[in-house]
Amino acid sequence: MLALWIAVDFAMVSHYFNIFDNTSRQTLEQIAAQRQEMAQLSAERDSYLRAKQDLVELQGKAVQPEDFFSRDVTLVNEIKTLENLGQKLKVALTLSGLSGTVTSAPKAKTQGEIFVVPYSISVTGDFSDVVAFIETMENLDFVTTLSALNISASSDSKVSASLTANFYLRQQ
Repeated sequence: MLALWIAVDFAMVSHYFNIFDNTSRQTLEQIAAQRQEMAQLSAERDSYLRAKQDLVELQGKAVQPEDFFSRDVTLVNEIKTLENLGQKLKVALTLSGLSGTVTSAPKAKTQGEIFVVPYSISVTGDFSDVVAFIETMENLDFVTTLSALNISASSDSKVSASLTANFYLRQQ
């Protein structure tokens, strides 16, 4: 009888131990997820504070933040820059879908008078050259943002990338 009682107790303790173990594991996973989210939010807050500091510092310098946006309403310089970049990196570049000027472009979601002109680029070349082109676009001397990127294999071990992006113009 005592052996039966010990066996029943052991089975109950094992059962409840598994339940408590699973609950603890789920709680730890939730805590880890919340810590990760907190770290991401903290990084975003820090980035925001650094951006505010940068804007304060830039106000005292010769180049003002509003000068970052192109005033070239025909976008000739921007198009030349992209074409020169394509030649420099030895990729075939086709610019299309460029529609609008500062007078017909929609206003960007900003406080100032900044307008958005969409465009598309097709780039074909070696993988490393296409990647270099995309990375260099992030550091141009005018503001442009990518909204879509599609990369596919092309013939002769080349890669094709289709990019949809926006130029940002400031009204003169």
